[in-house]
This record gives sequence, structure tokens and C-alpha cells, in this order.
Amino acid sequence: MRIADPEALRDPLRLAAVDRARRLLPALPMPLTAIARTAARLLHAPMGLLTLVGDGEEHLAGTYGLPEALTAGDRMAETYSVCKYMVAADAPVGCPDMSGEVDARVRDHPLAQEYGIRAFLGVPVRDADDRPVGSLTVLDDRPHAWTDEDVTALLEVVALVDRLPTTPPVGTVVLAELDSREVLEAISEAFLTLDAEARITGWNTAAQDMFGFTAAEACGQPVDELLRARYDGRPVRQVLADLLQRPDRIAGTVEVQHRDDRPLQAQVRLSVLHSPEGAIVCAFLTDITAQLAAAEAAHAAAAAADLDARTQRGFADILLDSMDEGVVAVDRAGRAVVYNRALRDMHGHPPELPPAEAHLASLSQLRHLDGTPIDPHETSLARALHGHPEHTLEALIHQPGRPDRFITATARPIIGRAGRPMGAVATVRETTERRRAEQFRDCQLAVARVLAGPGSLATLGAAALGLVGRALGWSYLSLRLVEPATDALRRVAIWHPDDAALGDLVPDRLPRSAHEIAARVWATGKPVWEPDLQTSRWMSDPAGRARARAYAQRGLRAAVSVPVLDGAEVLGVLTCFAARLHHDEFQTTGLLQDLATQAGHFLARRRAEELAAELRRARADFTALIGHDMRTPLTTIATYNQLRLDDPAPRPDADQQLLDGIDRNVTVLRELVDGLLDITALECDDDPLPSYEVDLTALLTGALDDSECGHDVAAAIEAGVLISGDPDRLRQLAAKLLTITTAAPLTDPAEPQVVLRQTAEMAELVLLSGRRIALRHDGFSPANTTGTGDTDTRIGVGLVLARIVAERHGGTFEITDRADGSAVTVRLPALVRAAAPDRQR
Repeated sequence: MRIADPEALRDPLRLAAVDRARRLLPALPMPLTAIARTAARLLHAPMGLLTLVGDGEEHLAGTYGLPEALTAGDRMAETYSVCKYMVAADAPVGCPDMSGEVDARVRDHPLAQEYGIRAFLGVPVRDADDRPVGSLTVLDDRPHAWTDEDVTALLEVVALVDRLPTTPPVGTVVLAELDSREVLEAISEAFLTLDAEARITGWNTAAQDMFGFTAAEACGQPVDELLRARYDGRPVRQVLADLLQRPDRIAGTVEVQHRDDRPLQAQVRLSVLHSPEGAIVCAFLTDITAQLAAAEAAHAAAAAADLDARTQRGFADILLDSMDEGVVAVDRAGRAVVYNRALRDMHGHPPELPPAEAHLASLSQLRHLDGTPIDPHETSLARALHGHPEHTLEALIHQPGRPDRFITATARPIIGRAGRPMGAVATVRETTERRRAEQFRDCQLAVARVLAGPGSLATLGAAALGLVGRALGWSYLSLRLVEPATDALRRVAIWHPDDAALGDLVPDRLPRSAHEIAARVWATGKPVWEPDLQTSRWMSDPAGRARARAYAQRGLRAAVSVPVLDGAEVLGVLTCFAARLHHDEFQTTGLLQDLATQAGHFLARRRAEELAAELRRARADFTALIGHDMRTPLTTIATYNQLRLDDPAPRPDADQQLLDGIDRNVTVLRELVDGLLDITALECDDDPLPSYEVDLTALLTGALDDSECGHDVAAAIEAGVLISGDPDRLRQLAAKLLTITTAAPLTDPAEPQVVLRQTAEMAELVLLSGRRIALRHDGFSPANTTGTGDTDTRIGVGLVLARIVAERHGGTFEITDRADGSAVTVRLPALVRAAAPDRQR
């Protein structure tokens, strides 16, 4: 579109025509406001105006729907005018969207910036001499695509006021007519007449109101002295001399002074009339002091606002570009107007790409989390633009040759002051690192669950490698263990898709001297991160280079390898191959080291379990051997001793005491051997004990009856206490504990020494001893069956046996000290007990 040409707007003939039109237009029979309203309604626009474009200002002849700030007076400054474009072009001019114009004078027009005007269409208004004096224009605060029909309709409306008649040509009038009071007072502007010497000869009431002098005071005075008048810096008398030599019209601004010495600026139009008495200069003056001051203030305010806006925009741009989160904003049409640096980095767009183009390019990169493309209308920004108050979308940014990036976008609409939607804004936060951390954590937990299960490392390792490979998108993973016999790394587990097998390239065993990454990790005990195998220094020999090229042919160009450690000892090496290492080196190496550590713990645990099993077998064999080798001589000693005891021949008391001691100690040794063999059998037997319903009340009562001193023991035995277990082993437990505890009576004979009761879901057996059973912490261990300082070694064996029986039944065994002895407490899982009265002994 054509921008206003100052020369065309300031053509003297056109400005004179504007002056004439200003006087004649209000006298036309049709209402001018109705014409502006009709034009706006016909073109479905909210605003219309009929204007005359003068010199530096625009006169409002008729308006409809304009903001009050624009229509406060009957004119406005040229800076706010769009009608000047029609006058300059002398043709219809329209703009569908001022914000999209290339020319900054239109894009940043004050009407658009301050009043939200977005579109306009106007046609010129001409006078009878076909000069453009103004325009009929309609305005819209939204983009408006004008049509040819709209232009035609506007031309039909402007025809009502087009071809304005001109004033009659200037002719000769008599001075008496010119000095007529009726003529002077009928003129609303300040009007005065001057003679050739620039003395005032006529002065109307409007001039008196403007300058403060009465007609009597003004007439006869030189205008330069009375009003200190200056036109373009020159005295008015000099201007009149030029005007009289070349009769013409002069229009411009004159500097004058009020009676109270207040400076004024007035718009003046000078013309020459001829009378029989000589030339008369007519001057029409309009006080524009306030308008110029307002225009100057408005211009200063606009300049300040423009500077502030530019500063604010610059600050806003810097602020947005400093944010770590991406920000994109679109206008009401969905066109991006803001697209910050962080979002450009996410999508790989250069800084010079315009926001609208960057936004359109980014839409093609968006994917759902399952990898399917996202329709542009499904984005959070599009939903917010269509009225959703706030919408959040999780998505992927997919770019060929780069790893996918996870993002979370949250958008909301932008609402203007009037409550009308102006666009939408979205913030985009990258969540790739958090997603990867969650992915790594889930992978670690899954691997831990796999390695905690039963099976060999070869079986479990393959499953664990598969979890890691599928989670991180790696193509080949292998686990090798050090084989001391061959001084090589033996492959024990492998995972790969069918198209990534490397069995024909990498042998099952790698010697320590092999030029391979795994051998390097074995030698140093440190991880290796190799993003390009073909340039790896660990595969620098010809054979290694050939293998690297073969790997690349199968799509494997990068590798990472970590040691499997047990302390400082390298147990093996975990190696992974991929097309490229997308993930962070620190995170990836950390994940693999965690997996290698779990594998090392698995190996150490299995080694410990195997060693413990071997020790149990060795101890069982040793115990069985000792038991067998001890029973044979004990049987012989016991037989010979018994024969001597059965001999009726008299013998000295010392011999009899010796034989009794031998018999007693042989019995003790037999019990110890039997106890050790029983303990070994219980510990080495992994099969569960037989399980039956056992009446613990009846079992304990029978054990008391069979005990040597059970009839002298006070007992509180609750009836109907039932448990599930092996009755023979439980009977053995009761007998051993009764023998140990009841051998020493309590200080208070009335206190029950044996208590059986059921609490909640447990059966509790408490046995009190009058002596302190002081066992060390390891006194329950089969390796220590002698107690501490107790000469009766059977107590230690009996307690160990009782503890093992209790634990094999899912119970607990505890010894606590009392003031006068000890208490042994056994708790066993109970069944639902039968209702029966307590039994007291």
C-alpha cells in the first residue's frame, strides 16, 4: 500500500480546497455522522469516520464507534490519521491486518498500538475540482479481509458527499459590505482586515475573544506592534508586501501575543480583496496553541511510550532468552510471535529463523510417547487457543540423527483487558534427564530382582542383560568372568537381537593379552567409554581394526565396558555395543557399574553359599567320623567297666569310686556324641520337619511326668495349646529344657518353675532355673557346646539342640537373667486352641 506523501498532502491548492470544504460540509442537508454509521454497518465494521485532511491535522466531520479519546475534539493530529493514505493515493486504500504489514509506519501505527485498530478501508472525498480533500473510512479492531464488494459499497456511500461545491470565485466587493457588522459577527473564527501598511482596519468579536483587545483598541494599530505577529519568523508587514505583489492565498502558522503577554500560535489564512479604495487583506485566524501543545505532548508521550515499549520488548526478549524453559506465544490467528532460545535449542532451530517459521517447523517434530506423530490441533497450544483454560501435554521431540527428547508442555490462553482472547502462550520443560533417571532406576530394580532369584549366573545374567539392552536400546551385551585356570575371560552370558550376533567375531574366551576393550578393562579394573570403535586405541592392531570395521558393518560403532569387582579383585567384565552412545557417559557408566556390582555381589554370595555348604558337609563328615570313632572305644570301656561293677568280689572303696566315675563319664560322653550327631543332622537336613497337630499341653505334662524331678516342680500349664510340628522333636526339646532348668530348684517353692500359655498367635513356654545359665553370645553355635565355666557340657549341647528345634518349627529361643537365676523362653506358632480349663500342678 502507498504511504502518505507529505508533498501531496501539503499542496496549497488542495489545502485551500480543504478550507472551503470545512465551511461547506456542515451546511449539506444530510447528517455526516449518519453517513459514517451507514458505511460501518454496510461493511460490518465497528467504526466509521468522515474526515478532511488538512495541513498536519485531520478534521472530523462525522464519526461512529470511535474511542472517546479520539473524538474529544473536532480534529486530531496527523500522526493518528489513516485517512491521509487515501488522500495521498487519491484512490481507495485498505489494510486487512496492520500488524502484518512490512512497513513499520503501518505496523506500529499509533492507532494500532494505542487503540487496538487492526484493519481499515477508505475511499477519498473530492471537491468539485476533483481534488482529494478527505476520506470516508471504516475501521476494525480485528483483522478484516476486505473485498471488492466492500470497496464498491463504500464508493456508493461517499457519493452522498462527493464532489463538494467550491465557494464562488473571489470577486470585487465594496468596502461597505466588507465592514458590515453582520458579516464580521457571522464569522466564528477570529477575523481581521489589514491595509497595505499592515494596520488593522477590521476586528470581529471572535478576534476580541482570542486576543483580548476590543475593536476600538485594535483598529488603526499596526498588527506587528499590537500582536507582535511573526509569520515564519518574519514580520507580517513583509509578508503582506509579498502577498500584494503576487496576489495569492497564504496559509500557515503565525506567532502572536495575547493582551496579557501570553504567546499564542494560530493558524492563519491570508487573502487579498480589491475595493475602490485599494487592496484589503483578509486574515482568518484559529487559535491552535492548545492543539499544538497537546500534539507536542502526545508526540513526546508517543516517543516516550515507543522508547519504553522498545526497552520493554528488548528486556522481555532478553528475559525470555535467559529462561531454561522454552516459551512460545501465538496471536489469535495461531501465528507465533514469541519463540525463545531454549525452545530453539530443543528443536535445533537457528536464532535467525522467524518465530512463525520456527513454530511451524517444530510441529513436525512432535511425537506422542508411543512414537506416533502429533496432529497440530492436538498440541496444548492449539487447545488453549480454542478455549481450554489450561492444558498439559507430554510428548517427544524426534529429530533424525539425534536422540529423542522428552518434553512437558503447558499452555493457557491470553485474555485481553476487555475479556477477549488475544492468543495463547505455552511453556515447554524438557524432562529427558528425569525420564532417563527413572528408566535407569527401573532397570536397576528389575536387574536386582532377577539376580535375587534362583539359578546360575549364566541363566540369570542373560535375563539381566536383556533388561538393560531393551531399556537403553543397546544391540549387544556380554558378561565375561575371569577363568583362572586358562587366564582368560570366559563368556558366561550374552544378549542381542538376531541381527547383532558377534559370535563369529569374538571368541568365547579372551586371553589377557587380547587387543580388545574387555581385556583392557580386566587389566586396569577401570571402565572404558568408546564412542567410535574404529578410532579406539584399544583396538589398534590390524586384527582389532578389522573387527571394528566388521562391528560397524553390523551397525555397532560404539561400546562401553565396566569391570565386575569383588573389592579390588576383578571377577569379570560387562561390555555393551550400540550404534551410538546417546546417553550421558556418567549416567550410563554408573548404571553398568551398578549392574556389574550386583553381578559381583551375586558371585560373592554364591561363593559364600557354596563355601558354607562345603563347610557344613565337612563338619557333618567330621562329626560322623568322630562319633563313629568315639562310640567304638566308649562301648568297649563301658562294657569292661560294667563287668567290673557286676563282679561280686569285694574291692576297696577307692576302686569302687573309680569305677563309678568311669561309668558316669562314659554316659556323659555318649550323650554328647549323640547330641552332636543330632545337631548335625538337623542343620544339614534342608527338608522340612514332619508336621502334625501337636497338643503341647499334653506333651509338656507327659515330659514332666517322665522327668526325674518333675513331680517336685511347680507348673502353670494352660490347657488346649495346639501347635503344628514334629512331636518327637518337640518332645526332645521339652525333655532337654526340663533336664537343664529343673535340676536347680527356685528360691521360692511356690513360684511355678514351668509356665505354658498362649498369647495372640504364639504358644509361649517359660522355664525358670535356680542357677544362672550364663552362655556367651556364641553359646548357641554348634562350634561352642560347652557353655562358659559350666562343668556339665551337656547343658551347652542341650541348649543348642533346643534352639535348633525351636527355629526349625518357625519359633524363637531366648535366655534372660533373673535375680536368682535364669529364664528360658521358647515361642512357637500356635493353632486355634480348644476351649478347656487351665491345668495346675
